[in-house]
Parts: sequence; structure tokens; C-alpha cells
Amino acid sequence: MSTARNRRRRVVLATALASLAALGGAAEETAPPQSDTVTDRIRAIIRRVGGDSRWGADPAAEEIAERGQPVEATWLTGSGHAWVALSSDGKPIGAHLWLSHVKVDGDLAVATECVLRLGEDEDTSCPPAPSSLVDCATWDVPADTARAALLAARAALFARVYEKKYVPDPREESLDEDWAGGVSGSVDGGTTADLVAVANLVEASEHPMRVSEEWAGYASSGEVGHYARADAATNILNDAFDRPKDAQASPPPPALHAEFSRLFTTLPLDAQYWWWVRERMILMAGAVGTPADLPQLKKYLSPKSNYVGETRIRDYALEALARRTGRDTRCDNGHRLKAAAAASAWLHR
Repeated sequence: MSTARNRRRRVVLATALASLAALGGAAEETAPPQSDTVTDRIRAIIRRVGGDSRWGADPAAEEIAERGQPVEATWLTGSGHAWVALSSDGKPIGAHLWLSHVKVDGDLAVATECVLRLGEDEDTSCPPAPSSLVDCATWDVPADTARAALLAARAALFARVYEKKYVPDPREESLDEDWAGGVSGSVDGGTTADLVAVANLVEASEHPMRVSEEWAGYASSGEVGHYARADAATNILNDAFDRPKDAQASPPPPALHAEFSRLFTTLPLDAQYWWWVRERMILMAGAVGTPADLPQLKKYLSPKSNYVGETRIRDYALEALARRTGRDTRCDNGHRLKAAAAASAWLHR
């Protein structure tokens, strides 16, 4: 009886193993590829902050090929802790916020980059010296290069990032009565490096679509799954459309003005960790944007409190409005007014 029972167990086990092998083979035939250069970029971002034990990434689903061709992109990047740097003649030379745009039209692609460079913001002269400058340039790009980069950036935005859910570790109990310690849990690792990554793509089709993702905050193993796709997409675009050294400074085209205005009104600038992005976009609004931005800038003239962050926004809005409209209420007959009085003069003219 025992011999027959053992033989039956071996038959059942062999059948089960064969079934598993068949299922595994079928899965290999239908599953999408598990690695490509775009997904590897995302995994590298996750790994860089030690998040690979919590987060994973797979390539975008095959259905992405059925979507419209991406023909345009706008992306915003920067770091909140970038240093303020000045040239020997006092001009800002650092880089604190990048707004870039590219559009493919037939055999031609045109890229534009605008960089916000912060300077000293304690000037009390009349007329006031600008506390920042916006440095823009536009250049041509081979259309094939642009299309390839746009496809790669879209693949990054549609990559399937997931959070790994493991069964909890077994319960542990110390049997040493003289030891007061216990099992130490891990702490969600973070850094002091804050960043913003905003990526927008426009797909051409009968019904054009905008694909977008944005994130602002501190790089960490706990949050990386939420920003890895946007970070990878903007990295791909920055690599593909690196500003040539011989690109001459020039006013941005209407498309970039329009894109800035759209972001200025749609990004969650009042959300946590976006405060420094809001400040820098207000300053950038002094040089780029559309008339639709002016009501928003005027709203910033009324601080919600006397907190330094709120009053600084008012000061930046005063500068942006002066540069956009030519009307500067910060001075009266050569005398520098306090910011609150200057804001009141703007609002009650």
C-alpha cells in the first residue's frame, strides 16, 4: 500500500510541475519585455535613493503603440537648494528653474529653453534693480531625433511603476531579560535634495491628447515611486535637447509663452513642497507668459499672513508686474516705498 501511495504522489507532483511549466511558458510568450533602456532609467532613479526594496518598474503596456504620435513636449525642472551665483559684474549666473519646449512640424523641430537665474533680492534702490533674469534661447533640432526623444519620454510616463507588497516579517520576541532592546524597524530614507519634475506631451491624432505628470518634493525611497516617471521623462528630454553652447539668447516664441501661462494656472503651486516652485514661477512671469497671468499675479499682492514666505511672494509679484506692464509702484518720486504700500498702490489705482 505504501509503495502505491508513494507512486501516486510522484505522479501528482510530476503532473503539477508539468502544468506549472506550461503556464510559465505561456506567460513568457504573452508577457511584455521586462527591460528596456527607458525602464532601466526609471529603475536607476529608484535605486539611487534606495527604493528598490519597495518599488519596481516594468515597461509600458504594448497598447502604447496604438496611441497618437507625440509631436510636442513641455517640461519644467529645477532644485530648490540651487546656489545663487553672481558674475564679477553682479549679474546672476546660476540656474534655478528651467522651462523647455519642443515641437515637431514635418521635417523640422524647434526647441526652446528659458532659465531663471536668481540674483540679490535685497536691493532698495530706485528704480529697483531686477532680482533675477530669464535667459532664453531657441534652436533647431533634427526631426528624427526629436521624435525618438518624444517617444522615449512618453514610454517613461506610461511605465508601470508599482509598490511591492511583501508578507510582514515574523514576530520577534527577545528572550534575554537583561536586554532592553528590540527589533528596530527601518526609517523611510530621505534627502535634503528637493526637486520639481513636470513633463507634458501632446499626441497628434483625430482627437489630440495631452499626457502629463508632475511632482515636487524631496527625493526619498518612500516617494521615489511617485516621481520616478516624471523624473525619467524630463531627464530624457533634457539629454535630447541640450542647449547648444553657440545658441544665442533670444526672446521665446509664442508657444513657450502659452505653455508657461498654462502651467502657471494649472500646477498645484499652493500644495506642500511647491512653495519654492511658485516663487520662481512668479519671478519668471516677469519675462514670459500671457496677459492671462496678470490677475493671478495681482492676487499674490495680498499675502495670506505676515509669514516671510507669503510676504516674499508679494515682493516677487510686484517685480513681475513691473517688468510685464512697465508700471512700478515700488518707487514714488525717487523714494522707495515699503512693499505693503507698493502693493496697495497697485491694487487701488
